[in-house]
Amino acid sequence: MDPTQNTAADASARRAAWSAYWATGDLHSCVGSFDGNYSGAIGDFWRGVFNDLPEGPLRALDLATGNGALPRLLWDWRGDRPGLEIDAVDLARLSPTWFDPDRHAGLRFHADVAMEKLPFEDACFDLVASQYGFEYADRDAALAEALRVLKPGGRLALVMHHADSVLVRVGRSELRNQALLLTPDGLLAATAAVLPWIARARAGQDPSGEPEALRAREAYNAAIRAIAAAVAGSDAPDLLLEVRAWVNRLLAGTGPDPAPALAALANYRDGLVAAGLRTGELIGHALDDAQLATLVSALQTARPSDRVRVEQVSQAEGLLGWGLRLDPV
Repeated sequence: MDPTQNTAADASARRAAWSAYWATGDLHSCVGSFDGNYSGAIGDFWRGVFNDLPEGPLRALDLATGNGALPRLLWDWRGDRPGLEIDAVDLARLSPTWFDPDRHAGLRFHADVAMEKLPFEDACFDLVASQYGFEYADRDAALAEALRVLKPGGRLALVMHHADSVLVRVGRSELRNQALLLTPDGLLAATAAVLPWIARARAGQDPSGEPEALRAREAYNAAIRAIAAAVAGSDAPDLLLEVRAWVNRLLAGTGPDPAPALAALANYRDGLVAAGLRTGELIGHALDDAQLATLVSALQTARPSDRVRVEQVSQAEGLLGWGLRLDPV
């Protein structure tokens, strides 16, 4: 099979997974409320960037914006001053439910835009920024484009996934838990097998004498025991607990017709598969020390008169990512 086709199919699946996620209206891909995510170290990093921006008109670009968490933060910080313009791009389709075209005049969202090929003229932005997005691109090409559209004396600011961060650690645990749930003898498959028998019981038919019903019940009980054991041994069992509770609600609400419950289960499974794609991307694109050093060296070569600063963004929960800034001297 042509490996190029595989790559194209994988890219299409990833784009669909992210588009479906942003269609939920969530502001970002990290769990928690908007205020909660920006009251800590990440918010401190961005407020430090914003405080150093010059007064007066400002044009900013957010790369891989998702549903616009960073534009919202910048708008809340500077939106009451005249002359703020923000362009926010993403390869996926976007659903920023907080965005009001009348209230946020000057803020423009652009879907289906790759960081490696930006539809903007040279040297037009005072700030180019990205949060947990830049590292997903072809970094050499994305950096060249970011610097092309950045004005001389402009600023580049990136928060990127760190290979040793708590987010990556939790992501690895969640991938293991997703694999357990999706295995052929896992909880979702066992639930699909037992649902028709539960529906028959709700319809007034006794399936207890059916060998298939007995096997389905035993397989379901075995899957539940496997989940309990995994919860006890996991440092991030939230997904397992969530799915177990969801399945319990699904079974409790199943009526004499199993079709609605089976359809809901299939949709839920598709959501887990898409979540696995997103989590795998996070882990695969998180930067280690050597990869970050390569990025810093490229920046220093491209903009030798500017200053490059790197910090590890951390708070009580642990290491959250890399913070990188390019500032004029």
